[in-house]
Amino acid sequence: RKNAAGGEPRALRRIAEVEAPFWTELNDGFVSGAHVQPSVKAVTQSRCRPMSPANAFLKRAPARVAPACDDDAAPEMRALCDKVSELARGGDLALVVATPGNAATLPLFAEAARTAGVADRVLVLANDVGAEGAAGTPPSQAAQAAGLAAMALDQALPAEALSALSALPAAALKYAALRQVLKTGTSVLLVEPSVVLLSDPFLAVYRDSDIEAMPAGWDDPSAYGYNHVLDDPTMGFTRFCHGSRIVAKDPSLLFAAASEGAVRFASVVVRRFRQQQGSPAPKSEREIVSEELWLPSSPAVARAGAVSRVLDYLCFPTPKVLWRTINRVPALRSGHTPVAVSINQGSEAAQRMRAVMDRYHKGSAGALDALPVGEAMPDFSPEVCDTARNLRPAAGAAASSAWLQQVTAQPWTWSGVKEIAFEADGTLKTPWGQGTWSVVPNKERMVSATFIGRQHILLFRESGRGHAQFISQRCDDADVVMGRPLVAAGGA
Repeated sequence: RKNAAGGEPRALRRIAEVEAPFWTELNDGFVSGAHVQPSVKAVTQSRCRPMSPANAFLKRAPARVAPACDDDAAPEMRALCDKVSELARGGDLALVVATPGNAATLPLFAEAARTAGVADRVLVLANDVGAEGAAGTPPSQAAQAAGLAAMALDQALPAEALSALSALPAAALKYAALRQVLKTGTSVLLVEPSVVLLSDPFLAVYRDSDIEAMPAGWDDPSAYGYNHVLDDPTMGFTRFCHGSRIVAKDPSLLFAAASEGAVRFASVVVRRFRQQQGSPAPKSEREIVSEELWLPSSPAVARAGAVSRVLDYLCFPTPKVLWRTINRVPALRSGHTPVAVSINQGSEAAQRMRAVMDRYHKGSAGALDALPVGEAMPDFSPEVCDTARNLRPAAGAAASSAWLQQVTAQPWTWSGVKEIAFEADGTLKTPWGQGTWSVVPNKERMVSATFIGRQHILLFRESGRGHAQFISQRCDDADVVMGRPLVAAGGA
């Protein structure tokens, strides 16, 4: 197409190319976002119960799947139908697919489910394949020891299906199991055993969609999407391109209605795992699930076509939302209890699950405070935020520190905003006014910065691309911000 002056046509450019000069500014502003006020107001009114939407006339009911529990069903389907009929209440149950890789947290999951009053509606489909050489208790034994209803996966899925799935990631088994249970005519809360249930999750779903998915976002724009405007000045009067940006779904928890669309979604996810077998760069469960629930079909790709709803990120929070927002915003810290919290599998999983249970099931108000927002976050203890203990930048060895010289030698961005400068005399220059900064004693590469009356703790480090950057937490509410040297961020 022609440029603004009507000259020769310009070649079309990819979005990544257009955004490249200011990508880090855009990214830092997005990941540092904390636009939570509308959701805070809504959740304090709803208490995580379904709300009537403004466009209630669009209410729909998913097309129910016909139950496959008749006398002609295969033996494994009849066995599954019998088990499901024992556990389902109101046509719902919670499903956990336990493998040697995730079974370690089953005891804590079961304890939380009992306290939440839903343990008798949980079915564990256990896959003990590979447990012989793994540390810990086999999943089937772990589930039974935890007091949960369990069934071997090979009793619920056809032998040929299990054989075809044996070489695929464990996540493929999860969606194959989901598809099988949905075919019994039962709606399913599909959860990882590292999810902490705090109340009855079946009271918090809307039941108007095939899939209700937990978001990985941390505020309204990241969880629910926003109008992302791309500015390309070379295109003249067509320079503004409007699109959508949203963070992926968290597959640790989702509610699947017993609908044709949900069965199709589960089938497509399994097929995609199978199709990428042997690929040098296979996509993760999160990528596959997010693409099928969010991206549209195109000439080359047909999506599952499931109607989806995003669950409330304050009612179904990730660890980031719980520690960064719910535990810091006064209205949420004192007056809000999530429905379920997803904890990432890893070395800290049991510790964080126990902290969540102590906070909400046992009422220990400070149970979450001892754990950081994330592994790479600055120390947020009260003594670090004590300005009386901070050193001036020229004090002692700090004046000759190489990393400190790097801090003062160049301007920086703050959440993508230009520019802030750390002067050698302790003056901090920002777009919002002048402040002060100082070095936190006995902490590696840590700085205290105060401007417009609020104190921040900054941790300087190298990014994955070899550039310097800092992560900041605000002392009074733990708001998180990223910053980079202005040159590395694309400035002149």
